Amino acid sequence: MEEEIRVQVEDNSPSIEHTLRPIAYTSWFLGVGVARPRGCPKVVTIILRVVHFGVCSVIVAYGAIDFFTFGSVFKSDIFKIMYYMNKVVCYVSAYYYVYHGIRHYDRWPQLMDKMKNLDQKIRKEIPMNDRPVKNAQVLAILATFACGPLSLIVHALYYYFTLPEDIFASDLLLYYTIAQSLINSFVFDVTVYVLYRRFQTLNEFIGQLDERFGAPWIAVKIRRIRELHTGICDLVIMVNDIHGFHLLLCSANCFTMAVATLFRIYMGVVERNYAFMLINNILWLLYAAQFGLMCWVCTLARQESDRTGIIIYAIILNCKSTNPGKPNSARSQPSLEVPPPIDGGPDGEQNSNRSSSYNLNYVVMETLLRKNLDRDCVRNEVNDFSIQLQQHRVAFTACEFFEMNNSLLSGFVGVITTYLIILVQFYRPDNPNAQFSRKR
Repeated sequence: MEEEIRVQVEDNSPSIEHTLRPIAYTSWFLGVGVARPRGCPKVVTIILRVVHFGVCSVIVAYGAIDFFTFGSVFKSDIFKIMYYMNKVVCYVSAYYYVYHGIRHYDRWPQLMDKMKNLDQKIRKEIPMNDRPVKNAQVLAILATFACGPLSLIVHALYYYFTLPEDIFASDLLLYYTIAQSLINSFVFDVTVYVLYRRFQTLNEFIGQLDERFGAPWIAVKIRRIRELHTGICDLVIMVNDIHGFHLLLCSANCFTMAVATLFRIYMGVVERNYAFMLINNILWLLYAAQFGLMCWVCTLARQESDRTGIIIYAIILNCKSTNPGKPNSARSQPSLEVPPPIDGGPDGEQNSNRSSSYNLNYVVMETLLRKNLDRDCVRNEVNDFSIQLQQHRVAFTACEFFEMNNSLLSGFVGVITTYLIILVQFYRPDNPNAQFSRKR
């Protein structure tokens, strides 16, 4: 009865698609990424994406107007190159983010179905809590609206009451681009975080395997864990297939935005123009944090998967170290056999003593062999699991060009520093007292 009640509670637990519904609706409404509500017709999604394609085209048009209107303001050719390279990457990324959902229209429901089936199998073995996932997506949605619509309103109201002539449509549309880029990255981050939580749950399940349950039971559970681990690795491959090119464009966009904005800040300091200094600092910090968060959550998932191999080998050590006196005591049990009488008693009594002695030796040897076979069974399962972990290495890559991890983040910082040093060396201001009225 208790088992039936437990299974019923597990079946009534919300699916991962239901848990991720808020961020899926937010991403779908902003017209980017693959996340979308399952029940929405495809025609509605396509119409919404066409509208966002139009908004992106308006942004590109205003960028072209800025090129012909404010091109003479840029006194440095190096800054002009960096500025427009940043714009091109930003525009290409914006178009692809909208197109991304149409290209992989059916992949999000497939991903959610696979996650749901995997969660049902995991919950049969161990309880699982998705509260951290809910908290992560709430923070992601709040950050998107704070850096997007809310910042746009604050920007418009501030300059409307202070410097109305500095309100430009291209500046306001920049917040729309920021919101799209953030929510698209957050969908990837939350998805990877879900996989990280599944790896963490499996490791907790492995930690609960105890010698007192018996080696055959442990071997069966390890085989079950191997199946679940394979299911999570299949989800990692699917996420890589969906977000590979997005990670490549997002990395390039964050890099060019950080370099161009930091160099813009340097130019403002040299030329003593401190206008828009706060906004520029927020911009490069925002895009650097976006890239850093992706690298960090990918590193978490990889480290948790690597920790599985460390934990699983501890089971063999526990099997060897538990009750170390058993083999010795078993080995000493043959001395308990009844020796034949020295005085040469009746033959029947001697045969009886020999028979009991042989039976006792047989029982001891059978017990030892059974224990060794059970431990060999556990050891074989662990060795097979180790080979599986080597074959299924968890890694999130940008179209196989580079792996998203903390090492890439440190390299990202180093490359930005190198580019800034080169740009600063080649930068020669024509007029140190020149003033810029534009931030971009």
